[in-house]
Amino acid sequence: MRLKEKNQLKLISFLIAILLFISVNQNFRNLSVVGVSDNTATAWVTDVPLEVDYDRDKLYVVGIPNTVSVKISGSPSKVQKESVAKNFKAKLNLKNAQIGDDQKVKLEVEGLDKSLEGTVEPNTITISIREKVTKEFKVTPIVRKERLLIGYEIDKLSVTNETVKISGDADSINRIKEVRAESETRTKINKNIKEEVKLIAYDSDYNKIDDVQIDPGTTVMSIDLKNVEKEVPIQVNTVGNLPQGYELVSVTPDVSKVTVRAETQSDLDKINEMYVDVDLSDIKEETEERSNLKIYSKEDVRVAADTPIVKVTIKVKKR
Repeated sequence: MRLKEKNQLKLISFLIAILLFISVNQNFRNLSVVGVSDNTATAWVTDVPLEVDYDRDKLYVVGIPNTVSVKISGSPSKVQKESVAKNFKAKLNLKNAQIGDDQKVKLEVEGLDKSLEGTVEPNTITISIREKVTKEFKVTPIVRKERLLIGYEIDKLSVTNETVKISGDADSINRIKEVRAESETRTKINKNIKEEVKLIAYDSDYNKIDDVQIDPGTTVMSIDLKNVEKEVPIQVNTVGNLPQGYELVSVTPDVSKVTVRAETQSDLDKINEMYVDVDLSDIKEETEERSNLKIYSKEDVRVAADTPIVKVTIKVKKR
């Protein structure tokens, strides 16, 4: 009776020790204890890299996961030691594999203590083995238009890798229409910058082609901008009629010119002046000042000005 109680206490102590160890160690959060009973412990180790053995120069394999989970069972002390040390490996041996689709293959655990039992989850996977084809493609750098602040346009785009080698099966390689260097960031830009960006292969409908290997997978893109701005005069547009008995002497804005910016050079070329509206119908004095009047373009383009509002001095005289 006492021996049985001692064993139970040992098992409970082991379980508590494992749980405490996991909770305070960042590096072992991929370890979970399933249970301890009858002097046997079971633990799951997740995110175990899967090692695959095949001729990578000649074959291309589709359907292999990067990581798997491994269940270890055996004596509590050895399970604890092996779960932490991780001397075992999850392996897939494809040395004698033949080319073909939808092949079911079994995953194995190697390197465990002989007294421990190890199984991989998933235990079997379905893969396709194809003849490997490698081809070189030109890289096209892309920057989304919405990233550019108004007043800036792409002057030059360049990448450190102007071409890349892409490997895969013949069907996938033949589907590639374009390889783009695309940034995932959505940060607005108003100066020359360099960014590390992903390389993505697209088909003719611009669907991503994922079952290929791009080498290298990233590149550095240099984005050079140019200013899309110029200085134009401000024209006053009068609205309404002066009260009876008055005539207009002058309408003068506090600035005669303003710098404007557009999204593209063609849009900027359409803008030759900016306007401000002044209502004359409620004039009460011979000299009046109107502040915070918004300036605008009559062209149907997006435009921004360094001076978005102006003050206008209106002079009239009695007839």
